Amino acid sequence: MKLTLPDDIVQRAGINATDARIALAVQLYADNRVDHADACRLAGVRSEWLNRELLRLGLGVQEYPATGATAAPADRRSAG
Repeated sequence: MKLTLPDDIVQRAGINATDARIALAVQLYADNRVDHADACRLAGVRSEWLNRELLRLGLGVQEYPATGATAAPADRRSAG
C-alpha cells in the first residue's frame, strides 16, 4: 500500500515521511489496532526506541512473546 499525503499539510506540520510513519505506528498501537512488533515494523524502529517514545507520550508498553513460544521452566507453575 502506498499512502500519499498532501505536501502542504506535511510541510505545515513540520514532519517528514519517517515522522509520519512513527506517528501512525504509535497511534495504531495506542488504539490496540497493531501489536508492538508490528508497530516497530511500521515505524521502522527498534523495539527499545519505540518503547522510549511510547513512555515519553505516557502510553503503556505491552510486549508479548511470539505465538507458539513457551515460558521458561522457572516461569511455569506446577499443576496441583
